[in-house]
Amino acid sequence: MSEETLNRKQAQRQQNILAAEGYLELATALEDPCGLELELKKQLADLALGCLNEILRPSGHKPYVLFLKGQAHRIAQRPRLAITFFEQSHKIDSENLHTCLALAWCCKRTQQIDKAVEVMQTAVEMNSESCISHYNLACYCALNHRIDDALMHLTFALNLNPDYRLRIASESDFDSIRDNPRFADITTLAV
Repeated sequence: MSEETLNRKQAQRQQNILAAEGYLELATALEDPCGLELELKKQLADLALGCLNEILRPSGHKPYVLFLKGQAHRIAQRPRLAITFFEQSHKIDSENLHTCLALAWCCKRTQQIDKAVEVMQTAVEMNSESCISHYNLACYCALNHRIDDALMHLTFALNLNPDYRLRIASESDFDSIRDNPRFADITTLAV
């Protein structure tokens, strides 16, 4: 293959990735209450998948292309399909926090709470200063009735970023531990 052909293929690959990113960004740009209708989000996600499926040999972009495919399925509310791509991406690039967050999110929505906890524990081990990782791990531990772990990670999250306290009132994942006196202590201290 000539250098010119190779350069042209690389440019086309990059163009497809940029187009897919654009479709996915557009699908997620307007969140509630002004969000796009699900059908339009699905159409944008499918357009992104069309671009990504044209990339036959993603070479150095493989984990990212798999991640984007997972994101497209997540946005289209196909979490089981998304998990497949997020897991493949995670196997190649196990240090990507965004992949862990997305994978755990999908696991929660498919009732795989143990797996969501496991994935977020990996994320916390990768970056112990990641507030969102501790917060999400607290959510999943609460859903899994691991009260001590939930409270510990919620404490870490609020210590890292006290603004996360604003999310707690509307976070249904914490409903199972709201009556726990330690939960009240932790959330009161954070105010």
